[in-house]
Amino acid sequence: MSEQYRMALNDYIQKNKLSGEVRWEQTQSGPQNAATWTASVFFRGVEYGRGSATSLGAARELAAEQALRALTAS
Repeated sequence: MSEQYRMALNDYIQKNKLSGEVRWEQTQSGPQNAATWTASVFFRGVEYGRGSATSLGAARELAAEQALRALTAS
């Protein structure tokens, strides 16, 4: 799993001095042997990205992609 979007989001956060305004949440659902992870990333209390996948890393990557697209579209 590539960490391309998480790295790009981290770069964006550092460049724009937003590090104190970022919060991640993650939850796991389903049975342990077939769990689904959902990760969300928030800026200033507003959710900018959410992703679900079979691994936490993949879910965070999807959430980071959505957040980065939303933040840079403005």
